[in-house]
Amino acid sequence: MHKVIQPEVFMIHVFGHRNPDSDSICSALVLADWLNGQGRPATPWRLGELRTETRFILECAGRESPALLTQPLDGLDVWLVDFSDFEQGPESLARANIVGLVDHHRLGSLRTEAPFDAWIRAVGCSATIVLSLLDELTRPQARLLLGAIMSDTLCLTSPTTTPLDEAACQRLAPLAELSLAEFGQQLLAAKTDLSGLSAAQLLRQDEKGYQVAGVNLVMSQIEVSSLAQITPMMAELEREMAQRVHTDDLDAYVLMVTDLGEGASRICACPHPKRSLPQLPKQAITLPGMVSRKKQGLPWLTAQLSQG
Repeated sequence: MHKVIQPEVFMIHVFGHRNPDSDSICSALVLADWLNGQGRPATPWRLGELRTETRFILECAGRESPALLTQPLDGLDVWLVDFSDFEQGPESLARANIVGLVDHHRLGSLRTEAPFDAWIRAVGCSATIVLSLLDELTRPQARLLLGAIMSDTLCLTSPTTTPLDEAACQRLAPLAELSLAEFGQQLLAAKTDLSGLSAAQLLRQDEKGYQVAGVNLVMSQIEVSSLAQITPMMAELEREMAQRVHTDDLDAYVLMVTDLGEGASRICACPHPKRSLPQLPKQAITLPGMVSRKKQGLPWLTAQLSQG
């Protein structure tokens, strides 16, 4: 029988968004370490299954995965990492006591009853912010943060990359005892490894819900080494998107397939058949230079949906 781990009262529960990426896992782990070092008991959690890339980083750092959060958070202290939208957290988040936030996205739907500690900066990764809080860190912590930053910034090539992210990697690499070039190659290989994943799993592993211009939608991103890698699954992905529109009562489901080799993304949109969204492309389109959902994909989608 598996032991059920439940959140404790008087503990700060640290976690990132649902369908966690490497930043939301790695930053939560190091942030929980930081809080514990301050004498503030904290436990890291995850809100979904780990990606291949994240498992690679954890193995490299010699750290265990956070446990899966399954219990309600009503009345408990929580610290959010890498998101500020209620829609991207557990259903009970609105009834929790939010005591802290570290994020690098736009401010979302978050509301709190009382003031809380918050670090929000326009950088490429939440881990860059977490690093700024630390005076000292261990080699495993350095590897976790370096992996998160290299992942979120596509090895410092994404348009979301800032000088602060670059400086963070230069500080972390010697502490992690890793070569940025070699580690980056290994990381990208793990990031684009789609083996064994179904269409449903591919969509869910990096999807986020948004309210854009009054439209309730989900936008998923799949990163590949080339579009040829995903082409055989496109028909199945489109069927799954159409199913999700109905089962999740969405206005639309949008898929952004990012070709890291070409530095471009292919956008596929599936609107609900009973909702009129002529602003969305009826056929898949390729947008050169688009690799970031946060800085490019979502603003493009917002502009499209805001037209008339």
